[in-house]
Amino acid sequence: MNVLYLHGFASGPNGTKASALRGRLESQGAVFLAPDLNAPDFAGLTVSRSLARVEEMTREGTWDVVGSSLGGLTAAFFAARFAPRVRRVVLLCPAFHLERLFAASLGDEAIERWKAQGTHPFADASGQVVPVCWRLFEDLASYAGFPPVHHPTLVIHGTRDDTVPVDFSRAFARTSPLVRLEEIDDDHRMEASVAHVCARVASFLMEE
Repeated sequence: MNVLYLHGFASGPNGTKASALRGRLESQGAVFLAPDLNAPDFAGLTVSRSLARVEEMTREGTWDVVGSSLGGLTAAFFAARFAPRVRRVVLLCPAFHLERLFAASLGDEAIERWKAQGTHPFADASGQVVPVCWRLFEDLASYAGFPPVHHPTLVIHGTRDDTVPVDFSRAFARTSPLVRLEEIDDDHRMEASVAHVCARVASFLMEE
C-alpha cells in the first residue's frame, strides 16, 4: 500500500497528524510519503504548484491519498484529475472554498492590499512570518467548488472547527455516494483526536 500525505497551509510534513499517521501506517507495511509542499519556498505556494509536485511523485504505482486542510483540497482535486493513479482518498477538515475562507478571515481591505502590494504576511510552519505572493489567492479560482469524486472517500471533520466550517464537508458529502463523512467533537487541528483519526484512516485504507 502506497500512501501519500499532503499537509495543510502553514504546516509541514512532520506535523502531529503526519507523524502519527506515518507511525501507524508504516507499522502495517505501508510505504508512506509526505512531501514538503512549502518547498522551494512558502512565499510562492499555490495549489497548482503542489499539484504539479504530487503529479511528479505519483507517476508509478497506485496511491492512497490523505490530505489535511489545504492538503485536503489539493488531494481532492488531484484524485479527480488523475483518477487512475488513486485507490482511496482521505480528507481531514478539507479547505474547500479556500478563497471564501481567506476573504472572510482577512476582510476586503486586506485582500485588496494583498492584491495591490503583491504579498501578504503569513506565519509558516515554524512560526516565521513570510510575505506570501498574491498568486496563492489568484490560483484558487481554478479550485472553486467541489471536484468530482471517483474513489471511495473518507472525510473526517471536527464539529468545533472555526477555520473551515464542517458544513463545507457536509455539502461535499452530498455530491457523491462514494463519500463517507465522519464528524468528530474536535477543532480544525484535531490534536485531541489524533489517535482516533489515525485508527479510522488505517481502517479505511485497509478495506478491500
